Amino acid sequence: EIGREAGHRAVRTIGSVKMDTGRYPVVFDREAARAIVGLVASCIVGDAVYREQSYLGRRLGTVVASPLVTIVDDPLLVRGPGSRAHDDEGRAVQANTVVRAGVLERFLLDTYSARKLKLEPTGSAGGGGGVPYSTTSNFYMKKGRSKAGALLKGIERGLYVTSMMGFGFDAVTGNFSRGAQGFLIEDGKLTVPVSEITISRNLDELLQDIDAVADDLEFRTSVAAPSFRVAAMTVSGK
Repeated sequence: EIGREAGHRAVRTIGSVKMDTGRYPVVFDREAARAIVGLVASCIVGDAVYREQSYLGRRLGTVVASPLVTIVDDPLLVRGPGSRAHDDEGRAVQANTVVRAGVLERFLLDTYSARKLKLEPTGSAGGGGGVPYSTTSNFYMKKGRSKAGALLKGIERGLYVTSMMGFGFDAVTGNFSRGAQGFLIEDGKLTVPVSEITISRNLDELLQDIDAVADDLEFRTSVAAPSFRVAAMTVSGK
């Protein structure tokens, strides 16, 4: 299992290499993919949208991701880390499909942000007893049909990302750039550990360039994603 293999290799920090700067196919494991989906979450909550702090603010009904991508916020998920029966305004909750087959269908709204945007609330108020704000519950990308290991097939040279560092994301423009580490992919297999690199691309383009989604979704936190592959990203190394 590809995730287990990467986990076993993660202890091997000695001998890690830098990749040559260039554009490569990039596979994100579940943890790294979760971080990407978390960025999407920050851009579809009502507070960010009505304050014009999200690149998705004017994109309802348009293509924002690959047709392979469906993203859901489901507070009714059985045993979900963020599950609840009501939001913090007392409104009954519902599952909200945010992105369906690549198309942005809705934002997550409390009463105030819904009023500001002239939309209906989605039962997405948080606040913990303080001033309510729009938030997520169990926010995840739906699993695909590919096995995680199959995402490596056909890649002559690429990057398998296991973790990212830093806060290089501009929610207004969607520009994304973060330090990363993981493994070099050569001829469809993981080879040597890779570190001291930066991966970058606009998030809008990244999501639309996803060309494979694995079936390894797992809910460890309230934000989750399966492994997925992006056809090309800029990798800055040596």
